[in-house]
Amino acid sequence: MDNNSLKNASLFDNDPVLYAAWLYYQDGLSQSEVANIMGVSRVTVVKYLHLAREKGFVNINLDSSVFSTIDYALRIKAKFDLNNVLILPDEEKNKSQHTLNMNRERLAKAGAMYLSQIINDDDILGVAWGRTIYKLGNYLSPKSLKNITVLQMIGAVAPQPDFKTTEAAALIANKLSGCSINLHVPAVVSSARLAMELQAEPIIRRSFSALNQCNKALFVVGNTFDDNPLVTTGVLTSSEMAQYRDLGAVGVICGRFYDAQGNPLVSDIDLRIMGISLAQLRQITQRLFIAGGVENIQATIGAIKGGYATDIVIDEVTALALLELDN
Repeated sequence: MDNNSLKNASLFDNDPVLYAAWLYYQDGLSQSEVANIMGVSRVTVVKYLHLAREKGFVNINLDSSVFSTIDYALRIKAKFDLNNVLILPDEEKNKSQHTLNMNRERLAKAGAMYLSQIINDDDILGVAWGRTIYKLGNYLSPKSLKNITVLQMIGAVAPQPDFKTTEAAALIANKLSGCSINLHVPAVVSSARLAMELQAEPIIRRSFSALNQCNKALFVVGNTFDDNPLVTTGVLTSSEMAQYRDLGAVGVICGRFYDAQGNPLVSDIDLRIMGISLAQLRQITQRLFIAGGVENIQATIGAIKGGYATDIVIDEVTALALLELDN
């Protein structure tokens, strides 16, 4: 190769994605400038940058502490005695077409960002399951930590098209360079007697005992409508969900129901649920709660009043509802 060829060659020629990412993120060049240097179109540069983030070459994290200091967040934090409040700004251009799925995506991304910033070496993290938690695991940036354990806080259900309960804890643990412990039992069993017998099994007993060692927890809001994953995945029937509503239930966390004031509601179904209790959950030092959507406001209020959350990630509609609430 002659000298001119050497001058025009790049160490990144074999991977234009890395080259584009370095020029744009590290050197601070515009997309047009990167395109000129690489001799490609601006559209191609955009594709390269998207691939760089998708493959994990580039991780972009916003500082959640900045977003937690806006007026709404500070007022909610003081009003409900919370450690921290992160509020997602509404997307003005999408308000008219904002769907539940779009909101779930944004909450999952924000939750992943926040979890990445609060998780530390030696943490034992309990996680619930659900679509948002599963998406959060996919959005979580890889992080090299020491001695991290991630525990599944409620038993499993059959794999769903858009999430798998048995994979959520493992996915998050893998991103944090830790190990995972799954509850190898159904979320609900056929009888209270069977639940007691299963929990007496040494392996299962150790998994449930490990939940008492958690110092952090991650879970999402759950309402009591029939489209709740507990019903759609077959954990509960519609009539069983109606039974809880008749008792005054407004929300559910890890299969455990509570009323508008956050008080636990116990029925015969609770004796068949294989998962952490609300009393156990409250003993965990830091409890990250992700909630959003008009349909989940009452469940969110109940969860906060019940003291189940210390840190919350919410959208603007939820923030406004919390501020308007008379304690």
